[in-house]
Amino acid sequence: MKLKSVLILIALGLALLLMYSPLGSQGKLLLTKLLAPTPSFLSIDDQYELPNYHWRLKDKDWNFFSLEQSKGKFVFVSFWASWHLPSKASLESIERLYKRFGNDIVFLIVTDEERDPVRQFIKKQDFTFPITYRVVEDKSPFKSMDLGTTYVISSKGRIVLETSRISDWDKPDFIAELSSLLKQ
Repeated sequence: MKLKSVLILIALGLALLLMYSPLGSQGKLLLTKLLAPTPSFLSIDDQYELPNYHWRLKDKDWNFFSLEQSKGKFVFVSFWASWHLPSKASLESIERLYKRFGNDIVFLIVTDEERDPVRQFIKKQDFTFPITYRVVEDKSPFKSMDLGTTYVISSKGRIVLETSRISDWDKPDFIAELSSLLKQ
């Protein structure tokens, strides 16, 4: 066999070992993080207006608030669950993004899980971003609330980023473009 074929078989074997061995979920999580792409902003032509800001949510203390409070500000909205592998893989880079831009951007890290499992998960991971709970019966202004879906809304109310892919949110290219948008 050629050396290239042997290397490919070894790499494939290691990937399978990580995914299907006792390392299982940790291996999958690590691979998912390593393969996460840089998120891309929408082109000007593909950006669109957020239909409305009428969306009721709950904060970590279970108090109601509205997306309306964020009108005129940059907003980062990400739908997640503690049991959802792609969500878990993205949250570490979202935490780093929050630490960098938490004073400039409203972060809504949205789940529809119960409070206790979420609190335990957040404490175990040592995340500091604010957790937001979705009011399940309320209609959202977003096209999708599927787990792993993320939106960035400009201060002018335009959706400038929309993705349902796992992403690495603190890559230099993304940080530079986000910083540029914040200055506009």
